[in-house]
Amino acid sequence: MTETIKPFHLAVQDSVLEDLRERLSKARWPDRETVADTSQGPQFAKIQALCEHWRNQYDWRACEALLNSLGQHTATIDGQELYFLHVRSPEPDACRC
Repeated sequence: MTETIKPFHLAVQDSVLEDLRERLSKARWPDRETVADTSQGPQFAKIQALCEHWRNQYDWRACEALLNSLGQHTATIDGQELYFLHVRSPEPDACRC
């Protein structure tokens, strides 16, 4: 097994974020649910509100900065590339079993 751990810095291109906003603006919506609960899945209005939030309000750059401040890494284990955060617990006994 070969393991390689490398630091990772997230940097999403503006064109990728613009493409996401464009695709969200073109969402094809299904008919509204026929029940008042979530037995048929998420409520239509909540999904539309989430989509609208991602299109117009979500601050991806703030999220990117936060993730980059936490110590992101990639590791290749058995040929699979994994992404992970290495964040130490503020609790002094957190790693004791």
